[in-house]
Amino acid sequence: MLHFSLSKLTKVASVLVLSLTSILPASTAQAQSQDYPNRSIKFLVPYSAGTTTDVIARLYSQKLGDLLGQTVVVDNKAGAGGNISAEATAKAAPDGYTLSFSTSATHATNPSLYANIPFDPIKDFTHIALMVAAPNMLAINPKIPANNMAELIAYAKANPGKLTYISAGSGTSPHMAGELLKTMAGIDIRHIPYKNITQGFSDLFAGEVSMAFYHVPVIYPHVQSGRLRALGIATSERSPIALEVPPISDTVKGYDIRPWWGLAGPAGLPQNVINKLYEATMTILKDPATQKRFIDLGLIITPMNTKDFNAFTVTELVKWTKIVKDSGASAN
Repeated sequence: MLHFSLSKLTKVASVLVLSLTSILPASTAQAQSQDYPNRSIKFLVPYSAGTTTDVIARLYSQKLGDLLGQTVVVDNKAGAGGNISAEATAKAAPDGYTLSFSTSATHATNPSLYANIPFDPIKDFTHIALMVAAPNMLAINPKIPANNMAELIAYAKANPGKLTYISAGSGTSPHMAGELLKTMAGIDIRHIPYKNITQGFSDLFAGEVSMAFYHVPVIYPHVQSGRLRALGIATSERSPIALEVPPISDTVKGYDIRPWWGLAGPAGLPQNVINKLYEATMTILKDPATQKRFIDLGLIITPMNTKDFNAFTVTELVKWTKIVKDSGASAN
């Protein structure tokens, strides 16, 4: 016959209660994730309205909401080169109700540009699926006396520090496109970051700043209207919506930069939530109407699964850390 003292029974009961207490929240969270989504989803955009990231986010969010049967609310959290939005995403509850983009800026260049970013670009995120990439176009104010890249480089060398270029913030692809050109062409051009890129373009049209490296769908209409003059595409191939503009690499050999966007959430998302979001994203990217819309925007559809996207993000971080270091660029 077994004999237990009252104190021993009390201790055993306490252990059981503690064990059940630790198990229940996880079980409840898992059960809730099985019903995902059962309320609206917030999609944080790292940059202001009107940027390419914003355009992609709004198109994607509408399609995602239609597929999941819930409203996806776009929330622009611009500032600090996208770090404000990235930090908010990293610190959100890992339940799938706060999503954002992993981008070439926030997750590849910013970690080396900023001295103390408040998140780890790899460990603090669930990188769900790579979606699209896009070339930048270099366009100048027509007052600048250059009709091609060779003339622009010659002018920059004859006038060091005179030419300026805009971006939506330090670490964004337009910023890094300028830094890469500075390094590879051996010229001195100055970076002017804007929190509101609309103001940046207003200053560019007015001639207050010289030029911009910007995503083709955003900047090309201003070239077509005559407000700006296009000099080059920042990838090794031409843009399908601006075939008359040659690659910068025709003049500066090896020059190539292409920003990318992928779906992300905070670290620790339940696997079934990841699976549902990944499958929905792939459905969106395969939709002919969506594909046409993305192509019309000058985007390149680059689907990549969760495993490969995580590996790609690590590779991009290593690559751009070296480029930033070699250029001497800093956001601090």
